[in-house]
Amino acid sequence: MTTIKTATATLPISADALYAFLSDLSKHRVFLEPAALNFQGSVDSHSYVVELMGMKVPQELVAKTRTPGALVSLVPGAKKLFDHELRFEIAASGEGSTLRLVDEADIPSMMKMMGAEKLLQGQLDSALARIQELAGAGQMG
Repeated sequence: MTTIKTATATLPISADALYAFLSDLSKHRVFLEPAALNFQGSVDSHSYVVELMGMKVPQELVAKTRTPGALVSLVPGAKKLFDHELRFEIAASGEGSTLRLVDEADIPSMMKMMGAEKLLQGQLDSALARIQELAGAGQMG
């Protein structure tokens, strides 16, 4: 397993508000687009297509664990490239909260050689930056 994680970001919203936003997978559209094409989501799952090295790759994630104010974890649904668990680690911090994204991924060696770890790191960093922007602009409702 490969562990890929972002830095920890401080957000100006409560851990409970951040959890409420992240635990509803239909709301992930706002930080996954425009890279996530054909996004479809519900409270418990979402699916979309990403373009990797010229190929359109379907993604499907479903909620695995929800711990109010602390954790939302997602795992692949029926359509998966490889096994992994994506965790949104939330903690209360002063009047706001902190958030870190961690992906425990069983990346196939061929995909590792093609730079999959860097691509995943970029996706996580981009998602975290977008979540920070949304929180800062008061758009997490």
